[in-house]
Amino acid sequence: MTSDAKYGPAIVVLPLEAFNSTENSRFLAEGISQELIGALMRFPGFRLYTLPIGFESAAGPEPATLGRNLGVTYVVSGSVRIESETLHVAMQMLEAGTGRVLWTESYARPLIPEALIGLQRELAGEIATVLGQPYGIVNQDLDVRRAAPAVSTMQSYICVLRAYSYRRRFAREAFGPVLSCLTETVQRDPGYSDAWAMLGWLYLDTGRFEFAGNGSLQALQAHYEKALQAATRAVTIDSTNILALKALASIHHYMGHYDDSERLARQALERNPHDPDTLAQLGWRLAARGKFDEGIPLLRHAIERTVNPPGWYYHFIAVDLYLKGDHEQMLRIAEQSSIDGSGFSQALIAIAAGALGMHDKAQEALAAMSRSELLARDPVAYLRRHGVSDEIADVLITGLRMAREITLR
Repeated sequence: MTSDAKYGPAIVVLPLEAFNSTENSRFLAEGISQELIGALMRFPGFRLYTLPIGFESAAGPEPATLGRNLGVTYVVSGSVRIESETLHVAMQMLEAGTGRVLWTESYARPLIPEALIGLQRELAGEIATVLGQPYGIVNQDLDVRRAAPAVSTMQSYICVLRAYSYRRRFAREAFGPVLSCLTETVQRDPGYSDAWAMLGWLYLDTGRFEFAGNGSLQALQAHYEKALQAATRAVTIDSTNILALKALASIHHYMGHYDDSERLARQALERNPHDPDTLAQLGWRLAARGKFDEGIPLLRHAIERTVNPPGWYYHFIAVDLYLKGDHEQMLRIAEQSSIDGSGFSQALIAIAAGALGMHDKAQEALAAMSRSELLARDPVAYLRRHGVSDEIADVLITGLRMAREITLR
């Protein structure tokens, strides 16, 4: 059975090209691309390919060639151009195997948030229709986005797009400017649920990533409380906002409110049952708390819904294999997870290599893990900070100790 027959055709949405050199044009192009991907993720009939961080479509091969290289069925590409107060968007979708253009369309919209949000919905509907999905699903799933959120200016809208861009990379240098613009946005547009949700995410990151430079328990709790207030405000404004529900679920998890976190994550999944990120977030947290029987199938389903899943989708699948004593398979999965460059992925590789007696691989992984300051400084505190149960943390710490012992022989 082919991959398309088993899981549905794969589609890649290339980053839209910004024909203007301004920063706003770039954020609009990137934001429309990501909003379109998010809307298409709601459909059960196909998988979305997520391009690597930093991918530049202009520097790569032609779309059809790229599609064939990636092994996807369809390629969506386009461009964004700003003229005066009008945004011009040109889109096309082609069949990767033949290069045949299946659909092309041009749009001109006034440079106001309501028009751009409507355009994203329209694009998702047209592309889904070309792919054979019933357009009624678009109307049903995206009704809440049809009504424009309470956002008064393009400045506020672009700030939220900048926050999406930051959250795909978690770049330290982008954190400060995005936090500042979100703080201004919620003051200017206090009814903008997405902005409050993003502000909640950034306050959470301030604590869990120690972006403020203080990792004390008191400082963490202060940042988490601010995050909780912001995300709660987002859900109060719009109880159906999936971004807000996911932010609030994550914040509750990091505050140790695991039942509340699970309840909110399930609400988000009910509203968006086909989105890999929503599936994976719930699966990851369930597994972190030791609920592998439910968490692992959710993580595997999230992986099936994407062509090149993020590394963190694999983390607790590897942990589950370790607990079952399947060290060879754990190593394979841990190496797949290392695409994210995280220290935790390297820790999992080291643990698997140590269990298999692989001296050089364990040594290499431990060296790579040491570049993750928080994890290298105190692995126990790192695991507890991320809400990993004491039982799982104890097993992983023992595995790391065994890996270090292997390297000393």
